[in-house]
Amino acid sequence: MTESKEQTQSQATQPTLPTVQELATSGLTKRNQEFIRQMVILANGDESKAKLITEVGAKLLTAQKTGQTARQLYNSPAEAMGLKTVEEKQEESRGYASYGFWPLAIDNAIAFFMMFSFMFGLTLLFSRNTASMQGSGGAAGITSLILTSILGGVFFSAVTLMIAPRRDGKHVSIWKKIVVTIVAFAIWFVAYLGFAYLPPIINPLLPGWAYIIFAVLAFFGFRYWRSKTGIRGGFLGTNTTQSRSK
Repeated sequence: MTESKEQTQSQATQPTLPTVQELATSGLTKRNQEFIRQMVILANGDESKAKLITEVGAKLLTAQKTGQTARQLYNSPAEAMGLKTVEEKQEESRGYASYGFWPLAIDNAIAFFMMFSFMFGLTLLFSRNTASMQGSGGAAGITSLILTSILGGVFFSAVTLMIAPRRDGKHVSIWKKIVVTIVAFAIWFVAYLGFAYLPPIINPLLPGWAYIIFAVLAFFGFRYWRSKTGIRGGFLGTNTTQSRSK
């Protein structure tokens, strides 16, 4: 009888998964209540997770007094639970080459445009001979810059897909990687020099501040494109370990 009473008391003191009503009176903010509710959903009725959820709730209650949010402390309910969905695991392990030709081409083109615009913008802002350069856009002309960025995006997207590991397990020869990369870069560089000879009327040289503005806009465009497509890696953070389709 004594053991039975002790077991009953022990079970009574063990935390249980909080209900919506309990969260409403917990003192947590609405956002923190929703964070805990998502954790309860992930627990899927597993009462063994109740202790962890209770501890997280207590930490959030203390943290919210100093303005810290659940996202700042745990990032997501799944991470607070020590869990990650299958989709999240697949997304993290997904290689740069797996996103396909055109998404990568656009990604690279925006990145090239952003970097070249910033580089030319700084050069022109601090150049003492800017006035004499007006009318002769050359490689820094806006049309030349756009064409170079587009061509670079297409070339390096193709190179990425050509040298990425294959799904059939076959490895791409290191010499093939080197040759393909050098040839693509050489063609791109020759095209870059060729664009410099475009007539000024269609390839004007803009003021340095205009290029800086373009670089800033391209940066936000790059961030938007990455958030929309989920692309990770590339020459701004290489990740081509995942195999590509044949």
